[in-house]
Amino acid sequence: MAEMTSFPNLLSIALLHKCNFNCDHCGYIYIGDIEDHIIKPGYQLTWEQVTTAIKESVAIEGTKWNVNYTGGEPTLWKENGKDFMDLLIETARLGAFTSYNTNGSYFDDLEKTREYFNRYLENTDAPLRTFVSIDKFHKNYDEEKGRAKSLDNLIKVLNEIPEEKRKRLSTHVVIIVNNDPDSGLPAEMKEYYGQYGITFGEFPMMPIGHAKEIADQLPEKQPDLSGMHQRRGGGPGSVTLMGNEYFTGGKKVGDLGHLSELFSEA
Repeated sequence: MAEMTSFPNLLSIALLHKCNFNCDHCGYIYIGDIEDHIIKPGYQLTWEQVTTAIKESVAIEGTKWNVNYTGGEPTLWKENGKDFMDLLIETARLGAFTSYNTNGSYFDDLEKTREYFNRYLENTDAPLRTFVSIDKFHKNYDEEKGRAKSLDNLIKVLNEIPEEKRKRLSTHVVIIVNNDPDSGLPAEMKEYYGQYGITFGEFPMMPIGHAKEIADQLPEKQPDLSGMHQRRGGGPGSVTLMGNEYFTGGKKVGDLGHLSELFSEA
C-alpha cells in the first residue's frame, strides 16, 4: 500500500465550514494568521473548484500528491446529487493519494459505514486513509468503557471485507491533548483498537480558532510545522486551498488555476 510519505506534496482542501460538532479546541475553520477568514458560515467549495485543484496539482511534472480533505466536517459535503464519497473516488481516479479528517460521526451508523467503504472499494483500486478525531474535546467516545461507536462500526465493516481489499483502507485516530497529562485516550482503548490495525497519535492543542479562548489549557510544547512548508521539487511542500486561493503557512501564495506557477519559481 502506498504511504503518505511517498507523496511529498500535500494539497489540503478546506472543503466546507459546516460541522455537526462545536468543539472548544477547534482550529480548522481558522488557518494560520489570516485575520479576514475566508471560511465563514455558508462557505463550501464546489466540485469544479476541488477537481480543478487536483487536476492542476497532479499535472505538475516531478510531483506526487496527497490530497487531504478537512472542514468543517467533510462527510457533510453535497452538491447537485454528488456527495463526499464522489469526491474521494474522483480524487483517487485523478491519481492522488486520498485522505480526509473526520469527527467520525458518519460512522455511528453501521449501514451507512458499510455502504460508504464498499462504494469506495467498488469504484477504485486506490488506497484511502481516514483520520478520525477522537478525544476528550469531541466527547465522541464512551470514557467509562473506553470505546467509540464509530470505531466499533469501522471494525465490523472492515472484518467483512476480503483481506486484499481491506488492506487498502487505513484508519488513524488523532487525539488532541492539552496541558493535562491525562488528557489523552485510555491506554486500554488504544490497545484494543490497535489489535485491529487502527493507529493512534497525539497532537497538541494549538492557539487557533476556538482554542484561543481556552489558552490556559495549551500544552507548553507546540508542534513545529515549519517542515510542512519547505519547498520541494521547486515548489511548496504543502498548500491549502480555501475558496479560489492557495495558502501556505497562513499566507496567500497563489490562485486556483495557477498552482504550477509556484513550482516554476526558483
